[in-house]
Amino acid sequence: MIYLRWVLNMNISKIISDIVKQICLIFLYFFLAVFLQLIFYKFLISKNLVLANLSYILVELVIMTIFIVIFRHKIVPDFTDFKKNWRKYLKKYYPYWLIGLLVMIVSNVIISNFIGMPANEEANRELLKTYPAYIIITSILIAPVTEELMTRATLKDTFKNPWIYIFISGLIFGSIHVLNIIESKNILELLYIIPYGTLGASFAKIYHDSNNIWVNITFHSLHNLIAILLILGGLS
Repeated sequence: MIYLRWVLNMNISKIISDIVKQICLIFLYFFLAVFLQLIFYKFLISKNLVLANLSYILVELVIMTIFIVIFRHKIVPDFTDFKKNWRKYLKKYYPYWLIGLLVMIVSNVIISNFIGMPANEEANRELLKTYPAYIIITSILIAPVTEELMTRATLKDTFKNPWIYIFISGLIFGSIHVLNIIESKNILELLYIIPYGTLGASFAKIYHDSNNIWVNITFHSLHNLIAILLILGGLS
C-alpha cells in the first residue's frame, strides 16, 4: 500500500523526461570529448609537449563552456549566492565531503588489496608524467565544473525521495570514473564504482541540501587538488 501510494505520487512523465535528459548529457559529454579530440588530433599527439598540453586543455575548456551555456540559468545565480555565503556553505557541508572521502579511501584500499590499482588511476598517473599542465589544470579547475553540472543538476528534483537521487547521482558519478574498465581484462575493476560512487553520493547530498552547484564545484576541486598533490608526492 505504501509502495502504491509512492508510485501514484510520482510524475512518471517528468521522471522519464529527466532521465532522458541525463542520458543525453552523458552522451553529449563523451561525444564532444571524442569529436574534439579527433579535430585536434595532430596537436594532441604533437612532440611539442607545450602544444599538446594546451590542446588537451582547450578540448576540456570547450566542453566545460558548452555545459556552462546549457546550465547558465543555474550556474549564474548560484555563483552570485556562493560569493555572498561561501564561508557558511563550506563550514556547513565539509563534514559531508569528509565522510565521503573516508569511505572512499577505506573501500579503495580494501578493493585494491584484492585486484590492484584501477586502470583509470594508472592512466592518470602516466598522463600526469607526460602532460602535467593538462592534468593539473583540468582536474582542479575544469573537470569539477563539467562533472558536477553533468551528474548533479538534472535529476535533483526528479524524485520525491532524495535518497533515490543521491544513489543514482552517485552511481552515475562512479560509473563515468571507471570507464577504463573497457580496456582492462579484469572485470572485477567494476568494484571501483563503490569508492567513486560513494564520493559522488556525498557530493549529491551536498547539492541536494545546499541547492548551490558552486558548493559542489568547490569541494570537488579541493578533492582533486589533494589527489593531485598525493600523486605528485608519490611520483617524486
